Amino acid sequence: MSRGALTLATYPFDEVRIRCEACGREGRYRRSRLKPRFGADTSMPDVLGRITADCPRKRAFAPASCQAIYPDLARQSAGAR
Repeated sequence: MSRGALTLATYPFDEVRIRCEACGREGRYRRSRLKPRFGADTSMPDVLGRITADCPRKRAFAPASCQAIYPDLARQSAGAR
């Protein structure tokens, strides 16, 4: 885990949503179900990487690369400005 990184334990929402603008992939996961699967102290970047590990765009070069994000965190960050 990276120092200071957001983890499953500190993620601010009960539902973890992901979305990829490049391919349209979307997913919703209960944080309570992800904790036993990945570990509560796993960083959110690591969780995203593991959830999207099967993405064929991960092996592609930009601009076609995987663009998966946590949309709720992006919205929260935009609101904090």
